[in-house]
Amino acid sequence: MTRLTRLSAAAQAHYVVLRSVPEISLIPFDKNIEKLFQIFSDGSRAYSTDISAFAVFTDQIHLLLTPREKAEDLSRFVQQLSRLYSHYFNDEFSRNGKIWQGRFESSLLQGKGRLLAATIYMEWLPFVYGYGEPQFYPWSSYFHHAGIRSDYFMVPSIEYWALGNTPFERQKNYKDLFERGPDKVFGERLMSCVKRGWPIADKKFLESIGVEAERMEPQRGRGRPRKASAINPLESDTNLLNK
Repeated sequence: MTRLTRLSAAAQAHYVVLRSVPEISLIPFDKNIEKLFQIFSDGSRAYSTDISAFAVFTDQIHLLLTPREKAEDLSRFVQQLSRLYSHYFNDEFSRNGKIWQGRFESSLLQGKGRLLAATIYMEWLPFVYGYGEPQFYPWSSYFHHAGIRSDYFMVPSIEYWALGNTPFERQKNYKDLFERGPDKVFGERLMSCVKRGWPIADKKFLESIGVEAERMEPQRGRGRPRKASAINPLESDTNLLNK
């Protein structure tokens, strides 16, 4: 089966995942996350790409990225991140060889609540992966969105900014939403689309930016909908996509 070219668009958010090879830990020490943050910042400036959310684990990195001017800047940003952190990691630990499993995975996201839903899903992943309560996990953008820490490379999404007129109001409203937990049905769909390179957006919007039908998520067939498997053990009474 021929691999589809990567779908990206300027001024649109993309959920991106990079996965490491299984035999290493991407972030053994705090100084390694500091280096990664520096690479985030340098790449954001070099390729006009906003970082609106992140979650870093020992075996993978999740990012919400928006190339502001050129669609190709998304790949350029991730390629620089992958290359520079790989060189740093191998030098730091006196090793050779690749640290990434392969090319990164991504899904283009239209707004309409999807950016906020993706951010909350991403920042709940520490709980899903067994790292404990997500509010206390230091290597995600939750600390920035909740006002606990100011990450210098962060540019929160427009949907985050719409939560209030002041930083305090936005932080409070975000924490209230976050405590309800992620939408697990949306999270399952998001990860499926990221894996396949499908966008999550309205059909008319995708047609307006020239996306071919073969790149769009297939519509559900007839019959009873498949029961969603749990992304996490929490049930949420909030569907942010309908806001």
